[in-house]
Amino acid sequence: MDSKAKARQLIVIGGGPGGYVAAIKASQEGQKVMLIEKNRIGGTCLNAGCIATKCLLNSAHSFAACDTMAAYGVTVEDAVFSIDRAVKYKDSVVDKLVSGVAYLLEKHRVEVINGTAAFCDDRTIEVNGEKFTFENLIIAAGADVLRPSIPGIETGGVMYSHDALSIGHVPESLAIIGGGVVSMEFAEFFSSIGTRVTVVEMMPEILPGMDRELGAAVRQVMTRKGVSVYTGAKVTGIEKGGVIFEKDGAGGCVQAQDILVAIGRGPSLDSLKLENTGIQFSKNGIQVDGFLRTAVPNIYAIGDALSTTQLAAVASDEGGVAVANIVGGHRKMDYSRVPSCVFIEPQAASVGMSEEEAKEKGVAYKVGRFPIAASGKAMVERQSDGFVKVVAEAETGQVLGVHMLAPDATELIGLCSLAICLEATLDELIETYYPHPTVGEAIREAAMAAKGRAVHI
Repeated sequence: MDSKAKARQLIVIGGGPGGYVAAIKASQEGQKVMLIEKNRIGGTCLNAGCIATKCLLNSAHSFAACDTMAAYGVTVEDAVFSIDRAVKYKDSVVDKLVSGVAYLLEKHRVEVINGTAAFCDDRTIEVNGEKFTFENLIIAAGADVLRPSIPGIETGGVMYSHDALSIGHVPESLAIIGGGVVSMEFAEFFSSIGTRVTVVEMMPEILPGMDRELGAAVRQVMTRKGVSVYTGAKVTGIEKGGVIFEKDGAGGCVQAQDILVAIGRGPSLDSLKLENTGIQFSKNGIQVDGFLRTAVPNIYAIGDALSTTQLAAVASDEGGVAVANIVGGHRKMDYSRVPSCVFIEPQAASVGMSEEEAKEKGVAYKVGRFPIAASGKAMVERQSDGFVKVVAEAETGQVLGVHMLAPDATELIGLCSLAICLEATLDELIETYYPHPTVGEAIREAAMAAKGRAVHI
């Protein structure tokens, strides 16, 4: 240990949703906190992820709505989409939220250092040429985009999600490699503003982490919007203006002006020099126990630095769990009720056990489905695509999972997460009051359908 190193009580590496929440919660617990961020406060979520993409999607959906407003008695003539203004709008929202987080950190007396942290040993880090010791430390270093080893990937015209968020033109055509959440949201954005979009996904279905029936329904919706989707297709090369792939033993090629690689993100660990510590890690992330402790007891890791679900809400929750344990608690993370959301139209959302998981685990289950086309509120909004699907334990009726493609699904899924947390049954979903007319009534109908008692189908 360096005798000249400055002592700190708690150091947090990373200022994203996991890191800044942990820092604020620790300060509320009386800890003296130093937070180190190498880029910009807010992390991927605020700057190049959740918030930024939703801004662009909001712009695109507003533009696309102009074509359908006549059905409501409103005529919008000669609507024009400006990519420059959409990006400026996105930047203004991001800047405001980043400033808000910086204010919150200052309000809670968190010492913020801009720089890259690296471990010297298990008790010392170095940042900007200065060394610091710590009583406890939380690694919330975030993630970087994955860059696959595809022949020709350095060819001009290839971009990643952060590039797409600041694109200066509307491509005539776009090929997207990957069929996950990020891919679907960019496919929605670009197709809504006039780009011809093709998605190439290696897995048998898009959104592979969600219920397969939900993924298939999203694919059908995207196809009707004009997005071409190839599943079970392995990309073998990239050339200027095209993506080469193999599917069912045959070769194929997608011609496109631009190519977006969106196959996910991986932990950003290289600059930390974890090899100087006793922390166990791999390219997939840092290894922790249920209490989020690393192999070095006073060092914790959270968020995208782990191999768990890469979601802002999860990182924030992990930050709270780590802080609780640092100040003497005994909390474990529970990932069984974490929702996944896709902000297309209609929205897709999922929480809990999928039907495939229930089968794999040998759980005796039953399923209830309710089509959105039978929802009065959805009809008011001229929405007919989608469904609500409830998976429940066969004998007790305990709710195991809920999956939906519906208007405002991302708002409704929180209720379903609560139901799973409270070990609610189908009867309790049925007995819950849902205002009329709302899309939420479809949850009750799906629960009733699982018991063979649906009213409106």
